[in-house]
Amino acid sequence: MAARSGRTMLTDMDGSGDNVFVIATVTKTWDLASHKPYQKGFLTDPSKSDDEERYFVVYDPDVRLEEGKTYKLNGIDYAFDRYEEIQLMLSEGAYVEEWEPKK
Repeated sequence: MAARSGRTMLTDMDGSGDNVFVIATVTKTWDLASHKPYQKGFLTDPSKSDDEERYFVVYDPDVRLEEGKTYKLNGIDYAFDRYEEIQLMLSEGAYVEEWEPKK
């Protein structure tokens, strides 16, 4: 696993296992009735079209993302082969900060 430098756009994620930094907006969330992961949902950023989204999964019990909010996120570019999904995995201790763009 490598750490990519700078910001990664969601369209550049390919399931490499790299540590990535993204700025993205949460469009949909599901709280899961399982021990881990705790939450799953969709992210979008300017690289994705209106009907394209990227999955995220939360494995940190202290992290919950809210729909409609934009976040700075540091996680793992993960390929979930079972469902052929590319996901941003937020493990325990992942960096998550709500972010509002300058106007």
